[in-house]
Amino acid sequence: CHRIEPLRALAIEKLELTPGQTVIDVACGTGATTATLARAVGTSGCVVGIELSPQMAAMAQHRLSAAGLVQARIEVSAVHQAQVPEQADAFLFSFTHDVLQQPEALAALVRMARPGARYAVLGMRTLPWWWGWPVNLFVMWRARRYLTTFHGLAAPWAHLEAVSREFKLVGTWHAGTSYIAVGTFSKGTEN
Repeated sequence: CHRIEPLRALAIEKLELTPGQTVIDVACGTGATTATLARAVGTSGCVVGIELSPQMAAMAQHRLSAAGLVQARIEVSAVHQAQVPEQADAFLFSFTHDVLQQPEALAALVRMARPGARYAVLGMRTLPWWWGWPVNLFVMWRARRYLTTFHGLAAPWAHLEAVSREFKLVGTWHAGTSYIAVGTFSKGTEN
């Protein structure tokens, strides 16, 4: 993952987090970004990582506990079933392609959002097949253990863009196969 660390840092920077905010780390895995988010919002903030895999969630919670980041916790759940009582100011999607392809998961996140909640999404995508097929095949082969679907890789953000008030593709990296996008949800829970 060392190739994507600078992109993770840039995606977090694009969230423009301030102390006291609440952030949801979507499909947080082992918590690599959760700890960084917790430091960004400080002890007055709150970070909730949502992770389906109990093993990965345990690793993430251990990482947070070892760092003394009591303002962060991990919820073991599918995103669409997560029970997060906090309303989020921001969301991070870091290589969460499967979640981005589930409208019901995105609808659940919108319900967790404060009005105007921001998000940053970092992930992989495919190039146009008519000329990018050799790169696409390599990228898909490398990602085969991390995805349950290759559906939507041409525009992995399509469902997210549909529930957004604003959406902007910040840029692409790795010969166009990685991207960062930012935006705000079109709706959210009223305070």
